[in-house]
Amino acid sequence: MLGGKAARRGLAVTMVTVVAAVGVTGTAEAAAPRKPAKAGDVNGDGRVDVIAGVHLLKVKGKSDAGGVAVYLGGAGKVSGTARTVTLGKPVSRENLGRVLVTGDFDKDGYADVLASARKKLVVFRGSRTGLRAAGAKVMTWPVTGPAMAAGDFDGDGYWDAAVAGSRQVVVLRGGRSGLKVSARLANGAPRFGAELAAGDVDGDGRADLVVTENRADTSDTVREQQITVVPGSRAGLSMDHSWSITPIERAARDLALGDVNGDRKADLVRVTSADAGEPDFRVVVQLSRGGAFGPARTLRYDAYPANVALGDVTGDGRADLAVHLAGDGDHDRAVLHAGTATGVGTRPIREYAHATYETRYGTSLRLANVRGDSRAEVVAGLPGVYGAGELEVLPNGQRAGAQRLKVKGQSGLGFSQPS
Repeated sequence: MLGGKAARRGLAVTMVTVVAAVGVTGTAEAAAPRKPAKAGDVNGDGRVDVIAGVHLLKVKGKSDAGGVAVYLGGAGKVSGTARTVTLGKPVSRENLGRVLVTGDFDKDGYADVLASARKKLVVFRGSRTGLRAAGAKVMTWPVTGPAMAAGDFDGDGYWDAAVAGSRQVVVLRGGRSGLKVSARLANGAPRFGAELAAGDVDGDGRADLVVTENRADTSDTVREQQITVVPGSRAGLSMDHSWSITPIERAARDLALGDVNGDRKADLVRVTSADAGEPDFRVVVQLSRGGAFGPARTLRYDAYPANVALGDVTGDGRADLAVHLAGDGDHDRAVLHAGTATGVGTRPIREYAHATYETRYGTSLRLANVRGDSRAEVVAGLPGVYGAGELEVLPNGQRAGAQRLKVKGQSGLGFSQPS
């Protein structure tokens, strides 16, 4: 790991402050609370908000400029109207919002959003009135659409972010002025950082980072790869204390970390495939043992699992697992597995789908407590095939009271939500 000046020499990052005024009114801020907000709570009311990228949005005549849409959480239901933030000087085909993470990076009591765009990253700050376009910070970045993860890696109360760069993972440390490059992580693999996830694997109260070094590609031959855990510490993330596993499988397609068995340690869930000739995609669950992961348990399906999300939908203190299953004709569906004392249940307890074809149901999945009670909601993306797209919010994972959220026009809504 190289920190401080060495990190800045290793990655040329230009920070520019951009003033924008799309969809947000400027008001004088009241004194902000000092307790960090929950990830995704952009207005600091204690409820997580529904956040989605709209990377196909047309802004000021610029096609596919993109932005971030926010539907504020509420006790009864989520706001049906999106507040969309974009850059003040949009660029055609910039696709802002294709990848998102959220956290209170400046510990002002309002969650912020870090969003990808073409060869850049954009930070939108939260506020009493919601996510703000004014004062958005832009960082040039060597890759487009990088993997990202967010968590408090050093335990100082400021959320941090990890973002894939060129042959490395760059750590952006939170502070009073927001995110700043603080370190870089590498192990020599050319695609180190292909997938990222953050969670407290060792149970010490700080977020740890899990990193893969390959992406799944059915044209690749089967080869070994490492999955690396970089523990959080008071000094932040360091490869000096990292440890790895080498599973006998193909590269992971998606990662998630969450406490599925209630022991206060984050367990590892990933989508993978083990056969190059006839890909057998599956979901693999490994429970955390603190400084190691336990044996792999495999969940198999009659369709290809494409992405996973974790959150406590049932309200028992354990994370439940949602899996997006890609079907023929874009007739996708999602299933929910319960977290139990012994791990993830093998049989789904709920299934979600729409009767109509081409919805691509569950292309993005997020399990988040948007009503402020004791249970998470299932937020499923339905991008469709023509770019209009929708989000469906299922209160406590139930059909009763479900909401359908939209953005006017072709926006790409449903493709991306914070990981």
